[in-house]
Amino acid sequence: MKSVLRACARFSIPAALLAFAGMAAAQGDYPARLVHLVVPFAAGSGVDLVARGFAQRLGEQTKTAFIVENRDGAGGTLGAVAVTKSNADGYTLLFTASPPYAVGPAVQGSSAYDPNSDFVPVSKVAATSMVLIANNDAPFKSLAELASYSKANPGKLNYATTGIGTPSHLSVEVIKERLGLNIEPVHYKSAGQAMTDTIAGHVPLYMPSYPAAQAYLQAGKVRGLAIGSPTRAAGAPDIPTLAEALKQPGLEIRVWYGLLAPRGTPRAVVDRLASEVAKAAAAPEIVALVNKMGAEPLLVGPTDFATQIRAEVTSSRQLIQKLGIAEK
Repeated sequence: MKSVLRACARFSIPAALLAFAGMAAAQGDYPARLVHLVVPFAAGSGVDLVARGFAQRLGEQTKTAFIVENRDGAGGTLGAVAVTKSNADGYTLLFTASPPYAVGPAVQGSSAYDPNSDFVPVSKVAATSMVLIANNDAPFKSLAELASYSKANPGKLNYATTGIGTPSHLSVEVIKERLGLNIEPVHYKSAGQAMTDTIAGHVPLYMPSYPAAQAYLQAGKVRGLAIGSPTRAAGAPDIPTLAEALKQPGLEIRVWYGLLAPRGTPRAVVDRLASEVAKAAAAPEIVALVNKMGAEPLLVGPTDFATQIRAEVTSSRQLIQKLGIAEK
């Protein structure tokens, strides 16, 4: 019996070493085939445009194709859930935005995913601000006029969102609380529908990301009431910041864009990805793209990104409970 065990040991140890060597080699060769960047929002959204810029640059750097796959739905959680079910090998990744990533599970229940444990943060790459816009025929041209109109016409105003717990929803809820507004959300299935109906006047208000609204603002199709950035946007200097409009210094409403991998993705792969993303983020064309969209380049690596996400998940859950907007 002992001789059999010794024989097994002689064969099993080299086998394990070979397996480990094979795994290390595979990780060292990463990426060796097509990489999917899943964006849980529609094509043309702010995060989608940034993801496509990074996909092209990462492909050029690694000589391997990175493609964007849009999986819109459920307020940004549908695509995230799909990534949790993919192989943890670095070939299916999530390129998403906050707060949908951190807030979605708190709103939709634990069956969605755990933002702290179901993903491995790779890199935060940019931050952008939310902007409150109004239909051009709306009977107000500023936040102050909106507040006055709302109080004089209780229950007559509503605003578009892209779903419960999405940035366009929570952002307005924060403003509602600060101003005591009496306005109700109208939840749309996509950002495109929400914007179309705002322009058409079916809903008077909407608060998308600035990149998503920028072209419509510049074309005069909608009116900007306030932006959640620390300073006025260079491309829209006439729109006051929320801090200015509400006379509340330091008030900002922003979201980040970042890359995450499924839980269990090898650390070597995560580190390689983070390194390539950092290199891409410094490329002039990526910096120009992010700035052109009215966003801010903001590179954060895996460890600090994970810490920031944990803090955001905690604060998001507190906000959801405070506002009482979780789905029943």
